[in-house]
Amino acid sequence: MKLTKRTEKQLIKVFNDPKKLRKWIDGVYQDMLSKCEEKTKQMINEYLDIYSIAVAYTLRYVCGFGKKRLPQVMNRIWDNVDAFRLNYINLDDCLEDLKENGIEFETIINNNNRVRWEEKTEDDIK
Repeated sequence: MKLTKRTEKQLIKVFNDPKKLRKWIDGVYQDMLSKCEEKTKQMINEYLDIYSIAVAYTLRYVCGFGKKRLPQVMNRIWDNVDAFRLNYINLDDCLEDLKENGIEFETIINNNNRVRWEEKTEDDIK
């Protein structure tokens, strides 16, 4: 962070007064929290976009959904996401329903198909 002469003088005053220092630290902390929250929401939205496109692409090319059925299914998916978010349905009930129909959670979500948050390695590229 580059400091101007004025900022340097203000910091000298702040560091010599514990109350001002605490107020300054709190301000910096709150600013960091808000920036982290903003970046986190941005990253989540980007991954949701990627996931939506991947689901739509898969439904199109694996299941053969066209321009009529694909938007209908995608709308149903997002309706279910909203229903989860608003607690109209819960994860346990959905997992139990899937299990009753012979679909285990581990076949849908496992270590092989989770999002890898770390940077790509050469092994991922090969």
